[in-house]
Amino acid sequence: MDKFGVSDRFSGHFLKGVSVQDSEPRYQKIQRELEKRILQGDYAVGTMLPTEAMLSAEFTASRFTIREALRKMTEGGYVARTQGRGTEVIASNPKHGYVQSHKTLDELFQIALETLFVLHDIKPVILTSELARRVGGKAGAEWFCITGVRWTRPGGKSICMIESYVPPQFAEFIHEIEDHTRPFFSHLEERGDAPIEQVVQEIRAVKMPQRVSRQLGLHPGALALQLLRRYMTKDGVLIASFNWHPAEQFAYTMKIDRSSAP
Repeated sequence: MDKFGVSDRFSGHFLKGVSVQDSEPRYQKIQRELEKRILQGDYAVGTMLPTEAMLSAEFTASRFTIREALRKMTEGGYVARTQGRGTEVIASNPKHGYVQSHKTLDELFQIALETLFVLHDIKPVILTSELARRVGGKAGAEWFCITGVRWTRPGGKSICMIESYVPPQFAEFIHEIEDHTRPFFSHLEERGDAPIEQVVQEIRAVKMPQRVSRQLGLHPGALALQLLRRYMTKDGVLIASFNWHPAEQFAYTMKIDRSSAP
C-alpha cells in the first residue's frame, strides 16, 4: 500500500507498459485499467473512485492525464463526476454513449461547465396551445426560443440539441446569453427578481422532428429521449428547456432512497 492507502498490485506492471514512445495516449491506458476494475467488481456500482490525487500517485501521472481518463469514462457511461463530491461509479457495463446523473441545481450547473454549448439562434416565437401547455406559458404569447447543440468538448461528440423558451419579461437580457458560458437558468436567475425554487422534469420517448435530427446528423424520424425542464420561481417559469437526446446514446440515472421513519 502506498501513502494514499492505494494498492500497488498493478502500478509496477502498468508503468512498464507506458512510455513516451508508446503510440497509445497514456490517459487511455489508465481509462482502460479503471474500466476493467469496475467490470471485475473492484469498484462496485454506487461507490466512489479514488480521488484524482490518489490515482495520480498510483499511476505516476499528472492530474491532467487523470482528469482526461475520467472524462472519457464519464462520456462512456461508467462514472458520474460531481464537484466537491468526487467520481461515482454508475454502471459496470454501460450500453449508452452519454449518461446524466444529478440531484441538485449545482450538479446541473457542473454538467454545463464540463461540456460545450454551441449557440445556433435566438428568435421570438408565438406559443401555440400545445407549446404553451408544455412550457408553462399562455397561448398566443411571444416568448424567445434559444437553440443550439451541446457537445462533449470541442471536436468531440454531440450530446443533444437544446431548445430553450424564455418568457417576455427577460427580453432586455436575452442577447446577453450569447456571451455567457454558464447555464441559461443561472444567468436569468441573476437577472430576475426571485430565485429558482423548483425544477420540474419530464422525460418522453418521441420521434425527432426533422429540424432536430438534421442538427444531430441523424436520419429523419430517429427516436429521441426528450427531457423537458421547467425552472420555476415564485413568479412562474423562468425558462423551459427541451433537450433532444438520441435514444440509443443516452441514459438518465437517479437514486431513490427510502425515507427514514420519523
